[in-house]
Amino acid sequence: MHNIIKKIEEKYKLYKTKGASNELIEEAQRQLNRKFANDYKEYLSKYGAISFGPYELTGLNIDSYANVVAVTLKEIQMTKNFPKDAIVLENTGNEGILILQNSDGEVYEWKDGKKGKKFTNLEEYLSELFHRLTNV
Repeated sequence: MHNIIKKIEEKYKLYKTKGASNELIEEAQRQLNRKFANDYKEYLSKYGAISFGPYELTGLNIDSYANVVAVTLKEIQMTKNFPKDAIVLENTGNEGILILQNSDGEVYEWKDGKKGKKFTNLEEYLSELFHRLTNV
């Protein structure tokens, strides 16, 4: 995952917060009653949260608008069938589409209770975002 973030950083302005401590990550998982995928924990510990171009991923050490705990709790409260093992990775702000990640690492689009496009892991999703930007 570090390689794709490095590519993004070289080509675009990458904003990131301070990496999160293991204690902060554990507390976030406890508050959400969810287990983060290993690649998401790695992302949190190295970058905290990132944004580039029009994309802004949730994370830690950031205000509530992009804080994974605040954003996920809000969606859980608003949506009765929110997946029990998922967190909000990104709120696209486009037609109610959320990008979720489950504890196994799968990343997927989610709208109106249905899964859309799927990605094997966070790195694959970030690669897709990078590809979208470079082909505009």
